[in-house]
Amino acid sequence: MEADSLARVTLNTNRLSLRPFEPKDLELYTARIFADPEVMRYLPTRDAAPSERAERTMDFFNDHWTQFSYGPWAVVEKASGELIGHCGLRFIDEIQETEVLYAFGKAFWRKGYASEAARASIGFGFWQIELEQIIALAVPENIASRKVMEHCGLQYEKDAHLFGLDCVYYAIKRTDYLKTVKDLKPS
Repeated sequence: MEADSLARVTLNTNRLSLRPFEPKDLELYTARIFADPEVMRYLPTRDAAPSERAERTMDFFNDHWTQFSYGPWAVVEKASGELIGHCGLRFIDEIQETEVLYAFGKAFWRKGYASEAARASIGFGFWQIELEQIIALAVPENIASRKVMEHCGLQYEKDAHLFGLDCVYYAIKRTDYLKTVKDLKPS
C-alpha cells in the first residue's frame, strides 16, 4: 500500500471504528482528553491550552501517517457515532521503536474499548506494516493502562525514562504475536 492510501485506512472492530482525525473532531477531542485532568493525569504535560494541544496532537498524528504509513487514529464508538479518544501506532525517534498508544475519555473507561482498539492497532502493525516489535509505555502507577498492555499480549521488560517521565516498558514481538493470535489475518 502507498502512504496516501494508508492515510485513509479505517479499522473496524465489533464496537469501534478507528479512522483518521478530521477537523470536526477538535472540540470533542479537546473536551474528552485534553481538558479533563483525570484523563491527563498520566500523560506528559505541556505548556499549552487544551484546545491548542488537541489541535497539535491531531496534526502530529495525521503527519505521522504521511511520514511512516501508520499512526494513531480517532476512535469512534459505533453505537453512538461519537469520538471517544485515540489509539494507534507511533514511531518514537528517541528509542527507534514503535509504540501502541491510547487515550480515552473518562466516560468510556472500564468498557474494554482501550484493549479492543489496541488489539486492532497491534494486528494492523504486525499484519499490514509487518513491524518486528511493538512496545507500550506507561507511568508505573497507571494500573489500568498496564492491564490493557497485558490484555493485548505485551509483557513487561524494563523500566525506562522517556518524555520526562519514569515509565514501564512493555513489548511484544511479531513472532510471539503470530504464535498466539486467535484472530484470522485481516483481509
